[in-house]
Amino acid sequence: MRRFAREAPAALLLLVGCAGGGEALRRDLDALRGEVRALRRENEDLSRRVEALTGRVDVVAARPPRSTAREEPAPAPAAPLVPPDLAVVRVEPPVRGAKAPPPVPTAVPIAEPDPDRLEALSRRSGRELAADADDELRRARKLGPAARAHALEDFVSRYPRHPSADNALVEASGAYAEAGRGDAACDLARRAAADYPAGDALSDAIERLAWCESRRGATDAERRLLERLVSDFPRTPAAERAGNRLATISGRSGDTPPTVPARSGP
Repeated sequence: MRRFAREAPAALLLLVGCAGGGEALRRDLDALRGEVRALRRENEDLSRRVEALTGRVDVVAARPPRSTAREEPAPAPAAPLVPPDLAVVRVEPPVRGAKAPPPVPTAVPIAEPDPDRLEALSRRSGRELAADADDELRRARKLGPAARAHALEDFVSRYPRHPSADNALVEASGAYAEAGRGDAACDLARRAAADYPAGDALSDAIERLAWCESRRGATDAERRLLERLVSDFPRTPAAERAGNRLATISGRSGDTPPTVPARSGP
């Protein structure tokens, strides 16, 4: 009981540290701290009163019983007629042992804070979480190749539904390739294409996969990916680069490369 009263403020301070700022949040938590302090004082006062009552019960239990009615002298009893052959045996009254007073409950229940209310106070709004995610993404993009790849991959793990999650995976793949970790780059490119098939970074992911096939010498697989870029993502920088790469591959093999659609707009 007392341990809870001592540890409750520490738990509330931990919630404040986890939850972050906000004037309304601080006012609510200050109110909860005040409730806990009032309950602690009430608990201590009740404990002292219970101890005092326990002492009084001990004193009252030790006193001999008193009769409330006024005692009057009893008339002298007549001398009993005892036959001469009757043995008289004096029976002593049973000695009452000192009984302990009944236990008095000393546990005073304390109203604990509503866990749903504490969870609601610690839960941040969607707008605040989105702002934190955007800040984290900007910081990750400023790091060096290896650190940038790790930070972007961690960002996608924490915010898989962020609008830029697919772009972050493709950027992490490029950062791994820049750091000389081709296998890790190809793994993330395949993950981006599989997890975000409708994302706007799909063309970049396919282009990275074509690079992976070229890296391991699979020319036919690379050609299929490049042709998919040209046909499915026309008028994009990835399609233009794919057309140039197909022209290079076709020049080596003597095939005719597919025509890359012209880009529209400036």
